[in-house]
Amino acid sequence: MLNIENTIENDVLILKLDGRLDGMTSGIFSDKANDPSIIDISLIVVDCSALSYISSEGLRALLILAKRVKSLNGALTLCSLNSSVNEVMAISGFGTLLGVHADIQQAINAIS
Repeated sequence: MLNIENTIENDVLILKLDGRLDGMTSGIFSDKANDPSIIDISLIVVDCSALSYISSEGLRALLILAKRVKSLNGALTLCSLNSSVNEVMAISGFGTLLGVHADIQQAINAIS
């Protein structure tokens, strides 16, 4: 199961993920990320503080969103990863590609 909360702070969309981002839930993530009310926002922080697991399909969903915001001259970054999600990001190279920050404020500062 995956729950997603979205808030906007200083023109930055914060997507807080709660649960698992995998093959079963990546569609939920993609639908939320492509919601018409937020689709034009080009600065996104993905708050992973409550994300318990991410699979290769979840990584793919993040990459697709990152490419979309880059096409808008924006950026996507991650924050508040637990140790297991951080390990996946480090091994896959996504941590370097997207950026990993300790908290939301650091992530916002990094892309603003």
